[in-house]
Amino acid sequence: GSVHEYVRTKECCSKFAKLLEDASSTVPKNGSSKTLFVPNNSAFEKLSDKDLQTIEENPGDLVASLLYKGDLVTAGMFHISEMKTIDKTWSVNLSEENELIVGDGARLVESDVVCNDGVVHVIDTVLLDNS
Repeated sequence: GSVHEYVRTKECCSKFAKLLEDASSTVPKNGSSKTLFVPNNSAFEKLSDKDLQTIEENPGDLVASLLYKGDLVTAGMFHISEMKTIDKTWSVNLSEENELIVGDGARLVESDVVCNDGVVHVIDTVLLDNS
């Protein structure tokens, strides 16, 4: 299935799935290959009401900040120090336990889910640009 279908059917990602639907114009449903970093429901529970409201008002901004053009699997992420999504650049680091950390502390809960139009990584933190 597609990246959209995977996210829509993944129970732990239902909050992001709704945002993805609301921001459907941001993510092409087919065609070019993409990698999507999908915050799980627990990630949204950590957010302040203000951050949640901002995301709900502009779901496309969050989706664009988590969408990488092309396939990016974890094997490739071990060799880069940053990754550029559609409109953000996130750091990529290794923890002491050799886990990949994206941005400000997001860990990959599930990684390298290959879909017919790209790759999905489920992360435990909503990456926000608070600068």
